[in-house]
Amino acid sequence: MDLPGLTDLLAAWGEPAYRARQLFGWLHQKNAGDLAEMSDLPKALRRRLAEETDFQPLKLLRRQESAAGDTVKLLLELADGEQIETVLMLYRRKDSRDRATCCVSSQSGCAMGCAFCATGQYRRFRNLTAGEILGQCYWACRAAREKGFAGLSNVVFMGMGEPLYNLNHVAAALAALEHPLGLALSHRRVTVSTCGVVPQIYRLSEWEQPVELAVSLHSADEALRRQLMPGAGRWSLAQLMEACRAYRRRTGRRLTFEYALFKGVNDSPSAAAQLAALLTGEDILVNIIPANPVEGSAFTAPSAKTIENFTAACRRLGIHFQLRESRGQDIDGACGQLRKRNQICGDAFAVDPAFGE
Repeated sequence: MDLPGLTDLLAAWGEPAYRARQLFGWLHQKNAGDLAEMSDLPKALRRRLAEETDFQPLKLLRRQESAAGDTVKLLLELADGEQIETVLMLYRRKDSRDRATCCVSSQSGCAMGCAFCATGQYRRFRNLTAGEILGQCYWACRAAREKGFAGLSNVVFMGMGEPLYNLNHVAAALAALEHPLGLALSHRRVTVSTCGVVPQIYRLSEWEQPVELAVSLHSADEALRRQLMPGAGRWSLAQLMEACRAYRRRTGRRLTFEYALFKGVNDSPSAAAQLAALLTGEDILVNIIPANPVEGSAFTAPSAKTIENFTAACRRLGIHFQLRESRGQDIDGACGQLRKRNQICGDAFAVDPAFGE
């Protein structure tokens, strides 16, 4: 519930408005895991909340931490038994403030069917509620504080699922994250990633508080991109680029494209030339990311020399890019891998293969 909803609920119980603000702060700023922690609320109110409302923080099934200690992956269970993943990435900075980035899931699976993605192999899934999205952030926030960080500085919707197919709940979660009585995140520190759902990109551009938009591209070749990302193939690259330009015109925000490098697939100088031709004249940043290996997938990262040749070609062609480090390989870093491994161990319920057809 948002603050107006809590205010109306408690007002109906005869409670003053400041009680709703206290409760909202406990939930969204202090990230309380239990009603008993809310020490400045009267016991009678806490008892009534326990009896008449549902307060179920997500259950932590598994936590993995990278050897370097800078990446934490959490496997969380929802009330209906579904499992989702959240990743916390920690960055210590000498010349700027430290950054704690939470990568959250928006669905418990994905219908986009990307050939290289472990999440796409899971066919039983649903949209997450705003509360389930926030629950991931708050687990990550607690983990960041344990590591000596003040809390979360950034949230990226780059976990399991296609966030633009769950835009209403994503918007509601962001409203709580940005609320001054919550984590008070700036909308400029929130990134929503999409495979390229063109109609929803136009809808996203109409938000009053625009977020950063990242588009998974992975190839500038139409046919190859459809093979890699069949769910995104419903719209042509020309349609996608026009939607992205409209987003930029309306919001004034620079566009970011994600380009995962796969060995022998999209890592050649000619692939870089196609990318340059697609992005010519655009104020665009390309994040080049060596692929995280996925168990059971033929997609792997190129050699260091191939990556060097590809980025050199991008530089010559005038592509503005960042070579991003691939994190968490020692903790099943790619989306869906930890849940997949957990289910292989027999912890998950049976999958209905007809779901989502």
